[in-house]
Amino acid sequence: MNVLFVSALMPYPLYSGGQVRVYNLLSRLSKNHKITLVTFLRNLSEKRYENDLPFCKKIITGYRGHAWQPGYVARSLIGPKPLLLTSYDHASLKEEIADELSTGDYDLVHIEPWYIWPSVPITTVPIVVATHNIEYAVYMEYVRRTPFVLLRPGYYWDVLKLAFWEERVWRRASHVIAVSEDDARVIREKIGSTSPVSVVPNGVDIRSFRYKFKKAGDTPVFLFVGSFTWMQNRDAVAWLVQSIWPLLQKRHPGATLRIVGRSIPSAIRKLAVNHQAIVLEHVENIEEEFHAADLLLAPIRIGGGTSFKILEAMASGLPVVTTILGAAGLNVTDGKELLIANTEAELVAAVDRLLSPSGKRIEIAKEARRTIEQEYDWDNIAKAMDRVWYETAKRNT
Repeated sequence: MNVLFVSALMPYPLYSGGQVRVYNLLSRLSKNHKITLVTFLRNLSEKRYENDLPFCKKIITGYRGHAWQPGYVARSLIGPKPLLLTSYDHASLKEEIADELSTGDYDLVHIEPWYIWPSVPITTVPIVVATHNIEYAVYMEYVRRTPFVLLRPGYYWDVLKLAFWEERVWRRASHVIAVSEDDARVIREKIGSTSPVSVVPNGVDIRSFRYKFKKAGDTPVFLFVGSFTWMQNRDAVAWLVQSIWPLLQKRHPGATLRIVGRSIPSAIRKLAVNHQAIVLEHVENIEEEFHAADLLLAPIRIGGGTSFKILEAMASGLPVVTTILGAAGLNVTDGKELLIANTEAELVAAVDRLLSPSGKRIEIAKEARRTIEQEYDWDNIAKAMDRVWYETAKRNT
């Protein structure tokens, strides 16, 4: 089929979960389909990465920049769309897409994720819309936790607009994709049978992330990994460094906490330095970090979607301690593939349990790898998306 794939991010380099997902899907789906990629740029220099996407038949780009630009903020304050959608509402790119659809004989449009809908013109071509989170729920949790009390009313209004548009896009789509059954259930409850909803989860390239179990040493190495452009990771690492890490230091003298990620804010850097944690921003081989650590700590308090770093750690043989929100959407059982703990005391107890001689670290690591191979291999996930594409195109002919 001829597919127009519209992405919020340039899929390469693989710095964020969204980029990992789109890159792995495109590289596999392009074997059976001719794919034209339309992608937004946060920086004009990202155009150089087009050469890293040889599997795309054609690439069309539009400059977006960052969401918190005065123009976007002003338009969202006086307009009907929330800030997130306003930042992806580009008339010039919309015209380019309309021209492409009028001349390209397309069978399908795929939008990933849903909030770039404003830049997609009205078309008779069926549209598959992918969601990475229940977006309004993620933002609502952030608003509840924000220390900027005076700004909360404005934030709440923006989230209410986001919830309205999220449901509206779901209803207008020919098919909706969720990354977990939990998210799919929420979508079905909202829209009923208006649009079909399927689960196409996030995954791991199991050939790139090799299983290698490391025996725990006397001075454990704890690891946190995430992209700090996302509020979930900024909140999680702040909680980890301020409240959990000091307790672990007392119980495990000589232990190390390594914080790895992109776009680490200066406030997080300062916090880490003040608490004797190591910050690493430019790590080219994350697999080496997984193999050098004893535990991955993922104290996620703002949920939604599924965490790529948890999946990659599980694939690599690194035991994981996370919260119920961190494990949300994953087909895992507490105590089997990972440990779930939701308070500071529970998280410390879970770490102690895994590091004890009878902690079953190797059993958990093996079960985690087995689950990844069976359910989260990108090859199988791409086949699931392929089925959705064919079914959607056939249903709408």
